[in-house]
Amino acid sequence: MKSGIKAIFFDIGGTLMEKKPLSHYDDQKLEEMLSLLQVGWTSQELEETIRTGTQAYKSWCEQTLNELTVEEKWAHFLLAALPEEKVRPIASRLQWLWSQSKTNKQIKMDALETLRELSRRGYLLGTISHSNPIYLDQPEFSSLLKVRIYAQEYGKRKPHPSLFIDAARHCDLNPEDCAYVGDHPWRDVVGPREAGYGKVILVKNGYGGMDSVAMQPDRIVQDLAELLMVFPEFPDDSHVQTVRQETRPLYDIALSTMWWDSQRMTATEFFQTGRELGFARFELNHQIAPEYLDGMDFQHFSIGSVHDPCPAYTPAKVLEQADIQITSTNEILRHKAVEGIKKTLDFAIRMHARHVVIHPGRIPGDHWRDDQLRVLYRSGMKTSLEYEELREQVIQDRARRATPHLESCLMSLREIVSFAEGSGLTIGLENRFHYYELPLFEEMQLLLHEFQQPWLGWQYDLGHLQTLEQLGLQSTIQWLEEFKSRIVGVHLHDVAGIQDHQAPGSGDVNFSLISHYIPSDCYHTLEVDKSLTKEDLASALKFLTKSGCVSKI
Repeated sequence: MKSGIKAIFFDIGGTLMEKKPLSHYDDQKLEEMLSLLQVGWTSQELEETIRTGTQAYKSWCEQTLNELTVEEKWAHFLLAALPEEKVRPIASRLQWLWSQSKTNKQIKMDALETLRELSRRGYLLGTISHSNPIYLDQPEFSSLLKVRIYAQEYGKRKPHPSLFIDAARHCDLNPEDCAYVGDHPWRDVVGPREAGYGKVILVKNGYGGMDSVAMQPDRIVQDLAELLMVFPEFPDDSHVQTVRQETRPLYDIALSTMWWDSQRMTATEFFQTGRELGFARFELNHQIAPEYLDGMDFQHFSIGSVHDPCPAYTPAKVLEQADIQITSTNEILRHKAVEGIKKTLDFAIRMHARHVVIHPGRIPGDHWRDDQLRVLYRSGMKTSLEYEELREQVIQDRARRATPHLESCLMSLREIVSFAEGSGLTIGLENRFHYYELPLFEEMQLLLHEFQQPWLGWQYDLGHLQTLEQLGLQSTIQWLEEFKSRIVGVHLHDVAGIQDHQAPGSGDVNFSLISHYIPSDCYHTLEVDKSLTKEDLASALKFLTKSGCVSKI
């Protein structure tokens, strides 16, 4: 085939296969499971245990976009209370019985004939699915499917773009030569879009809220047979073997709109440049005013994260100066700040973003000591007695003023966490650039102890922490050793002296050391100054990959 779509990959559950929930769980299947497990539970106790474990597993998967093997899933989540050696050997059978006990699954009537005709027309076919391809283990299907990517064997789940990239590679094709057909309005659209697929089709299947999703498919079809109107027959020379061209690399990282200079480029040019450089997705930062949104193409560029306040109805600096902060001791101002964050969370949900970054507030008033300390640092006086005396004054002054603002922060976060519960978002509390901002180390200890939700944690900003360490006010290693297991997001940038938001590799941050602490499945963002060039960003991506901080997909 010379051009256009050459391969079509399908979701299974809900797309090729109908899933009809049973009115109640099949007691016979549950009894067989109890017989295998040899535990003294009732079928109701087994059902409740597995349902609770399934919900925990689903939350973990959606936060990390990881998938475990069937054995790991049952041993560590669904039946975590039982000995692992009892569960692992029978996990596959348990999975089959559990699946059959709650839904009736059958291949859609038009699936086989549609796939046969698409294959006859010259398209390569395959599946990318969370559902086990064993449901298609019939000779007539097996002969049609060149690729089968099953999330639990692959280790990642949709919408992570790696599944879609690898499917294209298996066919020796570029992503733009591939199409995806699914039924879920988020993961079956965002995943192939991030991977760069040429076409995304949804089969209408009863999911609600499809019109409210920012990123829409290229087409919605009523049934599989309608695909024959979308994918035409190729001309006689269409079966000529094609060789996959070397395409631009794709990195598992977002680019923050901090780099967008609206005076030099349009929003579309910013997104296009980011994709050309290899960013899989983007973060809308706190400088995005509402009027900018109309010029942004959310149809083709994935917004994976949002940085509060966003959209910025009031600029962040104005909110700080007015003490409209979640740390304010003025209840009216504190309430306004909480409501503002709720608006950002609502916006992130509407955008189907995965992650939200929050500034946990600040101590208002005179910050001259912090400002003067930085003046002395830039003047080369860090080793002077004057610098050391002022550093001690800064520490003491902040400690004296912090307590009521930390209490306000806790009160505010309780409201925010309650509001965000069940939203599917992860929330990162960001460590800050200025010393009078929250949180410092001991404050973060208290916040993370108070809020144990796995979807809320530390937004590790490398440059901010590096700057405070350079000033002699915080320790990077102390933070990383204490909070590494609670990192949910990371802002990657370098620092030259105490000038942050520089290109990684151009400053003082030890990225090779830091890479050992950053979880591979946390949300990665490059957050650099708009003065940097496109070439600076390209070099930064290569450097971050080499240092182990970012993965190439």
